[in-house]
Amino acid sequence: MSTDRIIGTRTGVEPANLFARNPATGATEHPHATELRRWTRAYLCRPHPALGRPGPVCPYTSRAIERQYLWVVFINGRYIDIQRITAIVDDLYELFPALPPRDEPDSKLKAVLAVFPDLTEYADIETVQHDQKTRFVQKGLMLGQFYPGCTTAGLHNPAFPALDAPLPMLAVRHMAPTDFPFLTARDEWIDAYHRLFGPHVPASSPPQFSTPHRTSTC
Repeated sequence: MSTDRIIGTRTGVEPANLFARNPATGATEHPHATELRRWTRAYLCRPHPALGRPGPVCPYTSRAIERQYLWVVFINGRYIDIQRITAIVDDLYELFPALPPRDEPDSKLKAVLAVFPDLTEYADIETVQHDQKTRFVQKGLMLGQFYPGCTTAGLHNPAFPALDAPLPMLAVRHMAPTDFPFLTARDEWIDAYHRLFGPHVPASSPPQFSTPHRTSTC
C-alpha cells in the first residue's frame, strides 16, 4: 500500500487508514478511532433485526475493513461552520480518487469518512450533504451523512433509523449498482447512474451506506 501523503489543499485534511496494520498510515492516535472502528464492525458489518432484509447493514464494509480500504479524517472542534464543512467535502471530492486502492475492482470497495467528533448540532452536515450530492453522483460517487439520533429511514423498514451513528460524519464511496433506489428523485441522478451501469436496474437490496431520498439523501 502506498504511504504517499494525500492532503487537502483547502483545509489540510489528510486521510488516514482506519484499519491500517502499519502505524505510519493509521488513525490509532485519535481518541475516537477505537470507537469508530467498533461501530463499523459491530453495526455496519452485522445484521440488524430491524433492518428489514437479511445480511449486514452495509454489505461492503467487511471487505473494506479486511483489505484496509477504509479511510478517515477527524476534524476536531465544537464550532465548525458550514463553510469549513463544505471546504472539507471539496477536498475529499478531489482526494478520493488518489486514495489507495486506485485500480478496479478493489478501488470500488474503498470509502473515506470525515468525522466531526465534537459537533452537537448536525443541521450543517445535512445541508452540505444535500447541496453537494449532485456533483458527487455525477462523478460516480455517493455522499452520505451519519450522526447521533439521525432519523432518516432505511429503505426496507421506515421505522429503522439507518444512519444513526455514535459520531457525526460524512461518508464518500463509489456508487454501486444497487444504489438506484437512492437516485430516483432527480433526473440527473438517474442519468448518472445509467451512464455507469446502463439501463438495467438490479432487484437486489441496496447497501445502507446510502439512504433513500424520502427525507435526506446520500
